[in-house]
Amino acid sequence: MIKLDDIRRHAARRPDHVAVVDRDFRLTWTELAEQVARVATGLAHHLPAERPARAAFMSCNSWELVVVMAACATLGVPCIGLDYTTSPEATAGALEQLQPTVLISTPLRRPLLEQAGWPGERDVLSIHLAGPQDGDRDTGPTSPGALCYAALSSFEPVATTPVEQPFTAFSFTSGTSGIPKLVIRNSSFEARRLSDLVDQFSFDEDDVHMVTVPLYHSSGPGWARIFLTLGGTVVLSPYEDAQAMADLIVAEGVSTTLMVPPVLNRLVSHPASEHLHKTSRLRFLLSGGRHLNRYVINETWDRLGPVLHLYYGTTETGLNTMIGPEELHVAPARSGRPMPGSTILVLDPENRPLPKGRLGRIAIASYQLMDSYAAAEPDFLVLEHAGRTQRYLLTGDSGVMDEGGRLELSARNDGVTKAEGGHPLDVNIFALEDELTSLPCVRETAVLKVELPDAGPVLVAAFTPISPEREASGSRAVLAACERRAPQLPAHVVTVPAIPYSPTGKVRTAQLLETVLGLIARAAEGSAADRLEVAAA
Repeated sequence: MIKLDDIRRHAARRPDHVAVVDRDFRLTWTELAEQVARVATGLAHHLPAERPARAAFMSCNSWELVVVMAACATLGVPCIGLDYTTSPEATAGALEQLQPTVLISTPLRRPLLEQAGWPGERDVLSIHLAGPQDGDRDTGPTSPGALCYAALSSFEPVATTPVEQPFTAFSFTSGTSGIPKLVIRNSSFEARRLSDLVDQFSFDEDDVHMVTVPLYHSSGPGWARIFLTLGGTVVLSPYEDAQAMADLIVAEGVSTTLMVPPVLNRLVSHPASEHLHKTSRLRFLLSGGRHLNRYVINETWDRLGPVLHLYYGTTETGLNTMIGPEELHVAPARSGRPMPGSTILVLDPENRPLPKGRLGRIAIASYQLMDSYAAAEPDFLVLEHAGRTQRYLLTGDSGVMDEGGRLELSARNDGVTKAEGGHPLDVNIFALEDELTSLPCVRETAVLKVELPDAGPVLVAAFTPISPEREASGSRAVLAACERRAPQLPAHVVTVPAIPYSPTGKVRTAQLLETVLGLIARAAEGSAADRLEVAAA
């Protein structure tokens, strides 16, 4: 988040301009400056001494969280979010890597921290915020030793001195393969990326940016920080309520936003979005991930106009590629051109650059690259290409660079598509999922590889049809694609009302498995009963 000096600069120039919108609550730049000054003073007074100052938060998006994050930035304290949808084991693993001195939470999210053993007996400053939901508010006194937001904001503002420690920026990977990895950067790339994006998309102080992803995900504060730095407005929006999102886009004059594919799908599938291309000032919508399919791309164009931009980025490498709305109609949905300052190579198994059109593993050189993990060694390579020698990060992703200079991903390093050693089945599964998302009868889909009792490993292709009338034909088309792309495994095709996703767009695999395995079991029972009836006849 941005620092107090920048907030005061905006407040002096536009004192009554709204900086943050959170439901019915609004903070002008003047009010934001006052709140951040008070909370920074309170934090400086209470920070534990003689240790590296690091803050972690487990909270839904709220204006109080924005203020506390800005106060931390003012004091030079890295502030990093924790995924509140994960397990106690993953939370404990993340916190052990970070070793925070400040722990920020709300009542709804605090039990997960306690199950993970934090703060326990550790010397950690606990800050209790009020969450945005009725059930996420403290109903009694704050726990002994903890501070509530009101206590921090009661301090009279005084000049504060940033904590003396080297600059370090932290972020967590999504942790889809287990415990999230702590990513470390020893220098900031924010100023350069801001300049690149402003040059490319003409963002300015009159933009209103809507946040629909949790601030614990690095893209949330990253994109909010761009528009706060410019002096614009940030609107915190619920991600699960399409009606509320559509209303906010119109009422607040939203001009830019980032939505993960399931949230975008939810919006463009809702009747409230039908006329947004005529009633809103939305001009830039960014999305990315495995689950952006042709249906969503087409519906976005019809309902929102030519605003959709697709990006490929990772926690370790930053923003790598982007493709605009016009090209999205003619190029594969997982394509994009390298962003300024990024070089992308596709490598063979010996880590040699491949020509265009050849499938290989993706390596990225960029000013946005991480420096290290806290508890693992990254795969860095020093390669000479096109007369330049650069340090590349060898990613877990596979892809192809087309003749137009666009990158098309063909395998990702999460879930069943983990690209380890070029395993052909994993690549086939990814290609299968890619093909299914392009079928005109499929609204959304997820492919799982599971072990069934008495059947061994099988593929389960769960999909939501465009309409009930397309279910039968959709099932046939999905099964045919499974048999063609992954003939190694028998396939079960299951229709579901919706694919369950996390707030950051990841498939909730356990929840989906519980649904599809129940449907498969009932289908098997029905088939057995049918056979008995035939035998009896």
